[in-house]
Amino acid sequence: MPSVTPRQALARGHLTVTLPVVLIMIAVVLVLRIFLGSNVGLVVGLFAGPGTAWIWWSFMVPRWRDWVIDNGLRAEDVQRAAKLTGLVWPRGFLFERTEFRRRNGTRGW
Repeated sequence: MPSVTPRQALARGHLTVTLPVVLIMIAVVLVLRIFLGSNVGLVVGLFAGPGTAWIWWSFMVPRWRDWVIDNGLRAEDVQRAAKLTGLVWPRGFLFERTEFRRRNGTRGW
């Protein structure tokens, strides 16, 4: 019996992946606006923010998937809902392939 529901798994995914992604993008834009000036910082930040946040997303999504499995759910149990809520990309999609998965098959951190 799973120790968490798919809904709880999605909530945790959005708290550990999506929320930090948004905060990282905002922080990068604000910091660059301070150091580079408002217009230049905004333009550079609009590119650097998503790029920096993408690194977080690519690192954390596989660890979230590991957490889902460790708590008794199958990744397939939450994949559709995670895709519909914007947590992950569809299977096989170009951006989904940017996840930092381990080659040696280990899980967790």
